[in-house]
Amino acid sequence: AWSVQENSIAYRPLVILRPPPGHSFSVDSTKQPPAGRVRVALECLCSGEQLLGQMCFLHASGGQLPRDQHWYLLDTLCTGSYLDVEKVSHWVQTLVASAWLLLPHSLHCQLTALPCGKSCSSFQLSGASGLQISLEMALAAQQGSSGACLSLE
Repeated sequence: AWSVQENSIAYRPLVILRPPPGHSFSVDSTKQPPAGRVRVALECLCSGEQLLGQMCFLHASGGQLPRDQHWYLLDTLCTGSYLDVEKVSHWVQTLVASAWLLLPHSLHCQLTALPCGKSCSSFQLSGASGLQISLEMALAAQQGSSGACLSLE
């Protein structure tokens, strides 16, 4: 969604997170609180690992899992076996702020991370023209290959 007012524009995109290779997202449907959390589970890649050059994390030899970028991300974004919404939101804000510095517009506009609910990342762009652009990204996780998304609220 987006809206335009006198000297400001607001964008509210939905940002969909996909699980790294060898992992899946699913809703924890237990009756125990907090139900509805997004669980991160390992998936078997044995049938396709030769073709894709990937290791099956579920059946890793010797029970040793590699410490690669995917595992670093899971350590960064999860608490236990579940996505941690606050960690995900903080990670998105850090990623966007770092990427912004690489864009040519960063010389003329200032990006400021704003406080937001724990399930979103919010920013404001300010330029010399006085135009204010706000961006509030709602976060969701893609569940399986069906394309269904789970809101991270």
